[in-house]
Amino acid sequence: MASERRGWNSKFGPSATRALRQRSVLRLCTALVILATLILSGCEFRRISVNEPIRHEHVGFVVPGKTTLQEVVTKLGAPDEVTGSEGQLVFRYRFGATKTVKVNFGWILHVWSPVAPSMSWTQGVVGTEGLQIAFDPDWVVQNLAFSLTPRATGFNPWPF
Repeated sequence: MASERRGWNSKFGPSATRALRQRSVLRLCTALVILATLILSGCEFRRISVNEPIRHEHVGFVVPGKTTLQEVVTKLGAPDEVTGSEGQLVFRYRFGATKTVKVNFGWILHVWSPVAPSMSWTQGVVGTEGLQIAFDPDWVVQNLAFSLTPRATGFNPWPF
């Protein structure tokens, strides 16, 4: 019978120390939730894409020595850059994505102060890739090549 009433000071309810402990845990959890909400309110996530990615499947129609400039422009669209020298024309297509996360730790001071300094931490992954197609003087494809950036193991917003 005594083991059933452990933590109780009488038959009417829990002891005062147990109720006090429960209230302090509840206050701590509430404070942590409010603090996390304030910090996360200063977060900013961005993804910027540049052009549609061109994959190997998209250029499968290109046959060096046979495919013409008109066919390339019809299928892939206008290039981002056109250069040339000594009878050779080169098309460059660029594409890629940028992902960033920014946390402004100074934002939390808006609650207490009219002036909040910007204490920002930013991290991101920038990747620009490209396709280069070279044409001969008769506007026929000579060769093509991709310039791909090595893929990161993953986007990790943590600085360490």
